[in-house]
Amino acid sequence: MSDSVGLTDIGKDNVDMPSSSTESITSWREKITTSIARSRKVRGGNYVQIATVDPETLEPRCRTVVFRGFLKVEGAETDIMKMITDKRSSKYGEVTGSNGDKSTCEMVWWFSKSSEQYRIRGDLKFVGSDETDSKLITARKEQWGNMSDPAREQFYWKEPGHPFDGQAEVPVGGRHEEGKVLAPPDNFLLMLLYPKRCDYLRLGDNYRQIDHLSNDDWNPEQVTP
Repeated sequence: MSDSVGLTDIGKDNVDMPSSSTESITSWREKITTSIARSRKVRGGNYVQIATVDPETLEPRCRTVVFRGFLKVEGAETDIMKMITDKRSSKYGEVTGSNGDKSTCEMVWWFSKSSEQYRIRGDLKFVGSDETDSKLITARKEQWGNMSDPAREQFYWKEPGHPFDGQAEVPVGGRHEEGKVLAPPDNFLLMLLYPKRCDYLRLGDNYRQIDHLSNDDWNPEQVTP
């Protein structure tokens, strides 16, 4: 590959993408619905990166997680983005150690098929066994039941990040002997991102816009890439 390849070359061969000169501005929420649909058959197309900051060292931390859909909650300003994590993981400590049970973080979602990038900033909240909101309790339970058997088994493993001293015995598939799914363990957390800002970039034609959430509405603005 030539060293002269630039932004205009990336995604150059993508088709059916709107031109930035004729495109009407729509919110990132509308755009990402289309992006997800285009990438539905792409393996790993639902992998996103979540960045947090270690509250003690102030060093950045980033990891890849699986996006598991949007959640509509009454009273929330916008659709909430669902993921899962282990309460024993470092990300939980980084968030809860900095600002109670909520902290600002940023998600990056790259769609290779359409050469689009979404940088979504907002508050990260964990829903665990001590949750009191009935709708969030239900959402956590449903997410646990919708997971694959191997994914549920991981939450019965030994503590993440500790020296490996052999695999723990786990209930197969996270199920009872008769096959019924067990209740989620205390360390299983539904991880929710409440978006407040989105920086959208489409490399095919170098179109960029920034959306800010204000008074329950998204305000998109085209900016120079």
